Amino acid sequence: MSLYFTATNNRQKNPEAKIHFSDGESPTDLSVSRNWMEHVEHQETHGGPGAYDVLRCDMIQKTSSPSATLRVWGKDYHLDRLEKSYKELVKHLLPSKGENNSDKNLVQDNAVKAAHKESDAIMNSILEKMLEHEEYHIKEVAAHDQKAVCDIIRVTILWTPSSDHIIVRGHASSSGQILAPNKTPKYIVATVALPKTDSSRQSAIIDELPNRHISPHAKISSWSSSRRSLEKKETFMPDGIGEVLLLKKDINSNKMIVLEGLTSNFFAIYHDGSIRTAADGVLLGYVRHLILECANKCGLRVDERPIDLEDGTKGLWAETFITSSSRLIYPINKILIPDYGAQIGNESSEALNWKTYWELDEHIDTKDHIWYHLFSEILQRGGY
Repeated sequence: MSLYFTATNNRQKNPEAKIHFSDGESPTDLSVSRNWMEHVEHQETHGGPGAYDVLRCDMIQKTSSPSATLRVWGKDYHLDRLEKSYKELVKHLLPSKGENNSDKNLVQDNAVKAAHKESDAIMNSILEKMLEHEEYHIKEVAAHDQKAVCDIIRVTILWTPSSDHIIVRGHASSSGQILAPNKTPKYIVATVALPKTDSSRQSAIIDELPNRHISPHAKISSWSSSRRSLEKKETFMPDGIGEVLLLKKDINSNKMIVLEGLTSNFFAIYHDGSIRTAADGVLLGYVRHLILECANKCGLRVDERPIDLEDGTKGLWAETFITSSSRLIYPINKILIPDYGAQIGNESSEALNWKTYWELDEHIDTKDHIWYHLFSEILQRGGY
């Protein structure tokens, strides 16, 4: 059984967080934030597509402290990005017809200001309720382990347009794992979303895959649904895969470039001491922002050029990793690409065959990898 917490803005009084239990018997586990957003969009009154953002909150219990504390990562950054996402959503959902929109813009500006305050109130309400419910358990673990421990909470704030205001909803759930705050992340394997096609149609077919090309800098709830076709075992996420990398053909070089993961930013550290991550056509994540701030301190030069996919086979990548608000950094030790040649003679099989496209040199100790130093810098910024 898993539990989650929700709250919705009430224009007459402060929001009150509610606790829910998911027993596993329902076909949809609403403790998972994407499932909850899909439920809101399709089944709740005043639903429909919305703009959202996800924040990481650490519930920390030190053995030397009588009570647990909460640390929210990058709240202002996330709420500012949420506002931009919402305005982008409204622009496409309710496009201007050429009339004078000064009154409409004033209403929207006032609604956005109110939504910022309501988002703060909802987060506070949810986190207070979570702290009240979870503190006893985290204290037990801390006392047993005799060290500081952390429960990672994933907080989702969803803004849905209404006639004259913004419906603000919040959702939070625990990772279910109470760990040391500075626990080294495990390596993951990633795949590349490269469809089967002839070379003349490759760019067009890739553009036909689910993508965020229209509003790449905005987090829109419908992406949670549209990306599901890329996460199936028979497409690009077989068992054991931690992320799927999205591609696009660069109009200048005519080469295939790596954009981002389904829910993450992608980084490549090159042997020449540079670090690259896509700047155009991607969501500008909070931890991406931190990485670029820390790069110079870790001896890296930020290269703003796109990441060419073929650089992986040319031996130019030294390390690769993904970043996201809830996960911070996940290093990649292997990238797989579909092996369509192996399908010949077995076209009836639904499952793809895979081959290694790039692999990390694992003879180097983890703590000597640059991604580890970046991870340590980010933890230090978080107060660890």
